[in-house]
Amino acid sequence: MSVSGALSAAVSGLHASQLQFRIAANNVVNANTETYEAKEVRTFSQIAGENQAGVSAAIVEGGNVDLATEFVTMIQAKTSYSANAEVITTMDELIGSLLDITS
Repeated sequence: MSVSGALSAAVSGLHASQLQFRIAANNVVNANTETYEAKEVRTFSQIAGENQAGVSAAIVEGGNVDLATEFVTMIQAKTSYSANAEVITTMDELIGSLLDITS
């Protein structure tokens, strides 16, 4: 995978994690609303080509809000976000090292 492909995958992972966290938080806030149906984010890995890797997400509705599940989802989204941010940091360091070598 190229540098731009890795960065693209990490950025799409950041977006998917952010969406998961936002939807889970919204479910927690609306847990006591009578007509509210919980929403869930389903993510899909995409590998369409060497530079086209990434994550896509879809929101599905249905069911009641389970607070334990929502808090676990928020922890998973936070961990995933941190991991993708670390990929971007590592790629930045790698590119900096490569530029230092070629200078």
